[in-house]
Amino acid sequence: NPLIIHLYEAKQILNYIKEAPIGFKELAAAFWPGPMTLVLPVDVEVVPAIVRADLHTAAFRVPEHEMARQLLKMSGPLVMPSANLSGSPSSTSREHVEKDFGNEFPVLDGGQCRKGLESTILFFDKARWVIVRQGALSPNYFEPILGYIPEIAGKIQDDAPLCPGQLYRHYAPKARLRLTGLPESNDVVIGFENRSYPKGCRLISLGHSSDPDTAAQRLYDVLRRLDHEGVEAAWVDMNFVDTGLWLTLKERLQRAAQ
Repeated sequence: NPLIIHLYEAKQILNYIKEAPIGFKELAAAFWPGPMTLVLPVDVEVVPAIVRADLHTAAFRVPEHEMARQLLKMSGPLVMPSANLSGSPSSTSREHVEKDFGNEFPVLDGGQCRKGLESTILFFDKARWVIVRQGALSPNYFEPILGYIPEIAGKIQDDAPLCPGQLYRHYAPKARLRLTGLPESNDVVIGFENRSYPKGCRLISLGHSSDPDTAAQRLYDVLRRLDHEGVEAAWVDMNFVDTGLWLTLKERLQRAAQ
């Protein structure tokens, strides 16, 4: 699985690539530091094969959190996977990391994740940027910069992932998630605080149905809570629009339910 190279500032990428694609400078100026990752063709003599999974590309990101940036300023570029066990819900707090790896695992604790979702990953394919992993920045964010809304393309090649997060079963709790039908009495419901569900249902709230930012911030904490409480199955309220950040939330829930 390819990993992401994290940098203190965008100009450090020039040490690893031979040529920047059209629109790279504009994207970097608009969204870095921030939750965007770019997959770029690299000099394979400089970037180790284990980082790029033997591909001719590698993923780069400049994170926004000041604590992470200070670490990268001191250390130089760092290759970092997400701080969770493979396939399970991502970590969005120190407690999540320690749950997966133990209390003695060293954590750079910057508090609860503000966005709650992974970075959006883009790849330059056939003269246009495409989204190969949906994330905290929805496709419409990029239109003012690129002049078009990037297509959500998923995997570019069939044989191997191009970037993290492309394995089909991902972000998944042990609990079974039901995304269709209606909830029944006594079901555990992942839903919204402003909606009513059948009597006897226990609600685990994603917030208000008009607030995708809070839903995104809470998503992985809610999925992890199911396993922490020993919940075997839950019904998920998927009655929300297929636009913006809701589109990313829908994708994450569908993959978590596989």
